[in-house]
Parts: sequence; C-alpha cells; structure tokens
Amino acid sequence: MKNIKTMLDKTVNIINTYYDHSEKNPVLKYKSPATLKKEINLKISQKWTPVNALFNELEKIALNSPKTNSKGFFNLLVGGEILPAVMAEMLAAVLNNTMHTYKSAGIHILIEQEVIKFFLKKIGYKNGDGIFGPGWSLTNMIALVLARNEKISSIKKLGIAGKKLVWYTSDQAHYSTEKFISVTGLGKDAIRILPTDDKGKMNTKILEETIISDLRHGYIPFFINATVWTTVLWAFDPIEKIAKIAKKYKLRLHTDAALGGWALLSKKHKHLLKWIEQSNSVSRSLHKMMNVPLLAAVLLVKDPNTLYENFHENADYLFQMDEKNLNPGNKSIQCGRRNDAFKVWTALKYLGEKWYEKRINQEFGNAKYAVSVIKKDRNLTLVLEPECINVCFQVKGKPASKICEALDKQGLIKVSYGKRKWEEFIRLITVNADMTKKDIDNFFKHIKNVKI
Repeated sequence: MKNIKTMLDKTVNIINTYYDHSEKNPVLKYKSPATLKKEINLKISQKWTPVNALFNELEKIALNSPKTNSKGFFNLLVGGEILPAVMAEMLAAVLNNTMHTYKSAGIHILIEQEVIKFFLKKIGYKNGDGIFGPGWSLTNMIALVLARNEKISSIKKLGIAGKKLVWYTSDQAHYSTEKFISVTGLGKDAIRILPTDDKGKMNTKILEETIISDLRHGYIPFFINATVWTTVLWAFDPIEKIAKIAKKYKLRLHTDAALGGWALLSKKHKHLLKWIEQSNSVSRSLHKMMNVPLLAAVLLVKDPNTLYENFHENADYLFQMDEKNLNPGNKSIQCGRRNDAFKVWTALKYLGEKWYEKRINQEFGNAKYAVSVIKKDRNLTLVLEPECINVCFQVKGKPASKICEALDKQGLIKVSYGKRKWEEFIRLITVNADMTKKDIDNFFKHIKNVKI
C-alpha cells in the first residue's frame, strides 16, 4: 500500500505540474524528434527502472506533450476539457473493467446503457440500440457491415465473392470511408465518391443518377453514407433528400454525425440535424465536441435487434449468466472493451443538459465572432460562410500552410489548414467551449503578426 501511495502522490504531482505549466505556457514549444530523443530516455532496457527515475521521465513526457486543453490549441477537433470527465477516465483505468459482460463490468454496463439511451432520444430513435467502439472510423465501418449483411443475408456465412455491391458517399466525407473498404471485403471499386456543391454538400441529383446507372449495369446499391459537418468545410449533407432516395431504392442510410451530432443538445442549433431520425444508423464521436478525453465513439441504430443479429456468436466460456442485454459483448465487434461511456456519463451528470447547451452555444458564438473579425479586416478573407464552428479564411499574400507551420514552430498557437480545389486556407475551429472573445482576438493577432 505504501508503494501505491507513493506512486499516486507522484502522479498527482506530475498532473499539478502539467496544469501549472500549461497556465504559464499555453502552447507547447516546438522541439524536433531528434531533440526529444536526446532530452528524454525513450529506450526500453533489460533492467528495471527505479520509481524516482521513471516518474522523472513521465514528467518530462507530460511537459513535452501538445496541450489540447489550452487556449492556444485550435488544431483539428479535440480541445478543452470537462475536468470531472478526466477524473472518470483516470478512475476507469484504475477499475479496469472490461465491457463485454455484466459479470465483468457490473454497474458500468448500466452506465453505458444510460448514455446510449440518452443519445438515442436526442436523435429520435424511439426503440433503438447502440454500442461504443474503438473510434469514430470503426463505428462507420460497423454501419457499413450492417448494411452489407442486411442487403444480402448469406454474406455472413458464404462471403462476398461475386456480389457487385456498391455504396455512396461524398467527396467531403471522412477519409476513413475509403480506408476501411478493403476490411469489409468490398474493394475500392465498390465505393462511389460523389461530387459536392460549392458549400461542400452532397449533390443529391448526381446521387440518384448514379444509383440508377449502377442498377442498369447490374450492380447492387445497398448503402448511403451522409455526413453532417464534413471535416474540412463542415458542411451538412441534405439528410431529408438523401433519406427519400434511400427509401425509394431500398438502401440503408447511415449518417456520420461524429461532429454535427453535438448540435442536438442545443435548442438553438439542433435544426441543423433535422431529419436525422430518418437514418438507419448514426455515428457519434463524443470526445470531439463534448470536450471529454479520447476516445468516446458510439454507433446508434434504429433497429434494436440488428447489432445482436450481426455480431452475436456462441461463447459459453464468456456469456454464462444474465440476459443478453446485460452482456454487450453479444453485439460488439470486440470482446474486451474499454469503459468509454463512463467519462461521457460523468460529464453529462456534472454539467446537465442546460450547461452543456450553454457550452455548445458558446462554441457557435465564438465562431460567429471570428467571422465578424475576418469581415472587418481587409487583410483577411472568409472562404465560406460557416454553418457551425469551422471558420475557413485566408490571409492576404501569405500561404496558409506556411502560416500554420510558423505558428507551430514558434510555439505561438496550433492550428491546421485545409484545401478545396486550388485554394488553401486556415481552419479555425472553436471546439473549446472555455475560450472567449479575448482568446479569438489573441489568435488573430498571432495569425497576422507571425513571421514566415
């Protein structure tokens, strides 16, 4: 017990030091990989490492890690934090409950069920189901597998050989849609990547024309992947129009709401996801917009039986007691699984719906303020009027990629850039709800003054 207390005390000291350092140095000072390897001993040796030496290395690692919770982190789609959720993540590691059976996880199965029920209600699935998975990309892959198996029920037993299945997504969808295509046995020729309009939304006219063409040529359309808040432009695919096409041609519709699903918690902004209940499945990436620690991804399905029917396998050595709804290993592609729902439940329990709604509105408000700053400055150009919290803009006479690189190397702020057709632009993402107008002003000060 004495050894445990010593290590806990040292861990708490490192965390305190990290937060203190982050307050004084909100952005990590850039160091090359070669420099880090010299400063921190990363080699694994044959001999054991004394506790003091080990924790000295751990502190160095903590202080040399990018600070996603800081007011200078505008990079990509994680940022900010709900501190009790961070504590829940730490506690989950200590408890180390695997989430495949009630026998192993106990109350944490009930916690996961409560979180899933909460999000099902927000989507509008009256009698659905869900499962947490290892990341946003894989929840989308599971949705694809469900659609594939539903279209041709014999695939699960006989395989996919010779079946000309095809599915549809936009050219602004997440890159993982192409990555996992081979894992599902479909092959890249099975995917139809459709053009988008000037705002980055799927062109539904071309969608229907492509489906008709595929049917005429003997293909088997089975799945449409709609995206709400695309990664670069943060566009919302027109779900209502897509849903009507899916129903007309008997295709399964999945909505990738990894980002956009967040707006469902705001009365002011939930209209952006109108008709999402028409989807057969929805994926959510809760660790992004909810400011909880990585990872927290969930797939929600309208049919309460589909997950079990597709992924249940007999395993008497595991499922030895309790009804099937208490043993989620029956409906998961995994066996052992982390307790990712615990931190989400903790954040929701701590803040409640009303305070979470205020955080969402704050994020939208910060984006709106950033747009106003851009429009008032003749050296800044807004690329696209944003629908949500991704503000794409350019700086007159300066390449976006060079600005972002300089800001990172000089330890000022972290921000990314994107491309559309021939133009390059900076992507300001106001994902951290704790940021204020002052932080946005500071961002633009660095953007305009950085030397490249």
